Amino acid sequence: MLLGTAVWDEGGGLRQALVARLASGRTADLNRIEAIRLRKLGEADPDRLAEVLVPASLRQVLAGGPRALARVRQAVAYAEKWDRRGTLPDSLTPATGGQGPCLPRPSLLRRFDGTQLDRFSLRGPDREVAALPLPTLAAIGLAGGGVAGFCLALEEDSGPLLGAWLSDAWPEGSLEFRAGASRRTVPTRAWEGLDLPPLRAGEVVLLPPPRLRPFPHLPAGTVLQLGAAFDQLTVRLGPEGLHPTVQ
Repeated sequence: MLLGTAVWDEGGGLRQALVARLASGRTADLNRIEAIRLRKLGEADPDRLAEVLVPASLRQVLAGGPRALARVRQAVAYAEKWDRRGTLPDSLTPATGGQGPCLPRPSLLRRFDGTQLDRFSLRGPDREVAALPLPTLAAIGLAGGGVAGFCLALEEDSGPLLGAWLSDAWPEGSLEFRAGASRRTVPTRAWEGLDLPPLRAGEVVLLPPPRLRPFPHLPAGTVLQLGAAFDQLTVRLGPEGLHPTVQ
């Protein structure tokens, strides 16, 4: 299951909502899909009930703990079945035009060593960075102390960047970090054995970045991309360029 937070223009305003990426590649508005499902079941106030069961905020889902996350999985399964039939309306699969971080406002943001970071400095994909960021993964906390899932992350001095999608399963395979024509890969098993402490609901913890070979000179405008099977996190070097060394 891949969850994210999307914002799109709607009726002269903006809607921000919890979305899932379906197998077809479409983005599903889970809160509204749940409301329709409840309406079909004859619930008296489906919109209000949907906001309780599958809220439009990922932060609220995380605060609900494992049961809330299980309810979201049911909504995703319902959306997948509807989409496979070819009758899922476009109004429930908005064209978001790009997403921010999967969790825009975490309850807490820190490194694995416990160093706290400014949670309001968190950014999403398609941003400009002033220095070569460090590629890693981030764990997202669930009420009860567990981990809801993982997302791609880049750590930079001005604040970390998170990918658009949270995977509720450990990302198998490798991460690939591209800088222009150069690339480095690291298997995700490099983080096996880490003993994560209990996490708060909505907490984001950056896992230790791997040691990678240095990149060559990177001119201004170089596209940097951190990729895994479930997501791609792309940023661009600012106007200065740099001669980076990744330790």
